[in-house]
Amino acid sequence: MSKVFSTATLTSVDRRPGLPVNEFISEYLNPGIPVVIPGAMSQWKAHQKWDPSYFRDKYGEKTVRVGGKKVLLRDFMDTVLASSESAPSMYLNEVNIHKEFPELLEDVDPFLSYALPDRLMTTYMPESWGMRKGVVELLIGGKGTKFPTMHYDGFHMNTFVTQIRGDKEFIFYSPDQTPYIYQLHPGSNKSAVNDVDHPDLEKFPLFAQAKALRTIVKEGDTVFLPTGWWHTTRLLTLSIAVSTNNIAAGQWNQFADDLSLTLSQSKLKQTIYRTYLKMAGFAMTLSGK
Repeated sequence: MSKVFSTATLTSVDRRPGLPVNEFISEYLNPGIPVVIPGAMSQWKAHQKWDPSYFRDKYGEKTVRVGGKKVLLRDFMDTVLASSESAPSMYLNEVNIHKEFPELLEDVDPFLSYALPDRLMTTYMPESWGMRKGVVELLIGGKGTKFPTMHYDGFHMNTFVTQIRGDKEFIFYSPDQTPYIYQLHPGSNKSAVNDVDHPDLEKFPLFAQAKALRTIVKEGDTVFLPTGWWHTTRLLTLSIAVSTNNIAAGQWNQFADDLSLTLSQSKLKQTIYRTYLKMAGFAMTLSGK
């Protein structure tokens, strides 16, 4: 039987090794409840290959954007290795593996089973939009590093983060906590409160009422972050991780609304894109996708 989500009753995040996909769908995906799945993709080569020296030596001359600046990956990895609680490194995130590190794809094959079916990976999505092969990103940071913003993931996507190296603390706030989160502006997926452990309660007094869930995601674990859940992270050790996004049937209309706004500045074109996407969603529903 599916769980019914309630902030009042959900006090911890389940750990479910060997979770069958059908149970994941009924107990976590459909009701929108986070879960940690140890060893979800233990067959990935990345678990054996990826470590700091692998990225530093093999891809050291590659340029990446970190904290708004372009740096050599070798130099960035040096800061990650030297990172500490008192002097943390920057956080490498939003690196599209398909686009920027396509040679790494064989290390994260097969595609994350819990993220399938994925409505992004259909012929209804034009290739030029860059999502048809799936949205898979690389995340790297050092001990003590925190994610730069508290947020929920864009386009109302579900997110799965698989820890390849290191341990990470996730801090979650469910969608019904949004009134206490201080969105940057109405409809924004980012919060003005970035330090959840030491918030400025004079500036953000309602945040004192926000109820958080915390869990440790260990090396080899995959954590499911449902659509609309606010979250941030704190790296307990050097961390290398893979983020996989997907869109399930229940999120499609919100996704269509979000994406259409980014595809054009023209209100007319936005309406055309939105209409097309919602018609595509209807067609996928009829075909059982």
